[in-house]
Amino acid sequence: MTRSKLPEPAVFGFLLPNFLGFCAFLLFPICLSLAMSVTNWSLKPAVELEYLGTRNFADLLGVRATAGADAAVGGAYIAAAVMLFLALVGTLWSNVAGWRGSRAGGSVLIGLGGTVLLGRFTLGGGGGLVLGGGILLLAGLAVMKREDAPWGLHWGTLPPVLLAAAAGALWTLHGAMWSGHEPRDPRFWQYLYNTLFLMMGIPFSIAGSLGLAMLLSDHLPLGPARNRAIGSLLCLLCGGATTGLVWALGWPNVALLGGVLWLMAGMGVAFNIVSFRTLFYLPTFTSGVALMVLWKALYNPQTGPINVGLAAGLQGIGVGAEAARDMLPQWLASVAWAKPALIFMGVWTAIGGTNMLLYLAGLSNIPPELLDAAQVDGAGRWAKFRHVIWPQLAPTTFFISIMSIIGGLQGGFEQARVMTQGGPAGSTTTLSYYIYNKFFEDLDLGYAAAISWVLFAFIFIATAINWRFGRELEVVE
Repeated sequence: MTRSKLPEPAVFGFLLPNFLGFCAFLLFPICLSLAMSVTNWSLKPAVELEYLGTRNFADLLGVRATAGADAAVGGAYIAAAVMLFLALVGTLWSNVAGWRGSRAGGSVLIGLGGTVLLGRFTLGGGGGLVLGGGILLLAGLAVMKREDAPWGLHWGTLPPVLLAAAAGALWTLHGAMWSGHEPRDPRFWQYLYNTLFLMMGIPFSIAGSLGLAMLLSDHLPLGPARNRAIGSLLCLLCGGATTGLVWALGWPNVALLGGVLWLMAGMGVAFNIVSFRTLFYLPTFTSGVALMVLWKALYNPQTGPINVGLAAGLQGIGVGAEAARDMLPQWLASVAWAKPALIFMGVWTAIGGTNMLLYLAGLSNIPPELLDAAQVDGAGRWAKFRHVIWPQLAPTTFFISIMSIIGGLQGGFEQARVMTQGGPAGSTTTLSYYIYNKFFEDLDLGYAAAISWVLFAFIFIATAINWRFGRELEVVE
């Protein structure tokens, strides 16, 4: 019997709604934004529409020469930047492929990262040097610990050496380059730096999600249902008594906190680990704006609980009230503390979110036979995690890393809009918030569209590199 085929009109009829939605809500906006990016499209009545070609992109990414500019220095600086990128790709390639000499190249990365950090703390510089030096140092340590790549000098050592040479050339030419040149849009580069800086919290949030998932992966040995019911009732009784007693003593806030903790303990005893998983994931359902308003209140320099607690701690060790007040961070009102405050908030809110659920699913799929075999072989907790759990979670980590990098490059709008309005002095403005300001405040739609396409190019390159080398690294592990 042959299977009957649907006639073509019926197939097209089923696909038509989805196709129309794709054209109306995806294809048309993409094409329109691309067309806008090559014009001076503006909502200001006095501005006439004009075709600009690539001028918007040149204004975004280009530099202009000033008095005393040296074309040779500019060309050498660009060549060193291109070599730095190619050497970075080559270093990733040699590490993934396990070229001979790649472990020696790891030592070069460690030396380069240490030199960058030492130069930052002795000669000064921006926070980007700390970011770059730390990444190089950690990458070098990871490469040196690989057991499948042989030691010795070989082709695998060349890309890190070129990377170090390009970094040294950029460092040497930096002063001469920017004394005779200036960016056409310095705000774009500042906001790109802010975006990358705020992404420093991604590794910590991933590690925190993994640790929390491992804590919540096994059920607690609480016994049968009867014992759990009795324990839960005792927790509720103790919580009620404690809350009433502390409230009567005049500490209502402490009483409420104690009551909440006792309630959580009672739920944990009654429903085991499921209740704690629910509690940690529950903030994900909260509106992002509401969560940020709460954190903005926590970071208030005068009345926020964070500074109040720090002031009490400083006074407890003998620091005077005035001195303690001067020592407290200003958090969102300070250029130095605004970005770290947003990073801490992002890590705290992301640990118990979707990444935790993904790691819980990954942990549940690990064959118990592998863990039992490792235990029989005498593996401890760290050896079991390193050689069994972590390799089995490589696909999950790969997916989480890609999505986190994409979200990090696109993110930062809500924090800037709700908490800081991009300040102080533009220190928390990201590319997404810059696009919003150009579009809705400056009414410069063409320039905003150009920024969006440049951001798309960054995301595409980062995702392609992660996909190419992350997949290979996953197989190697």
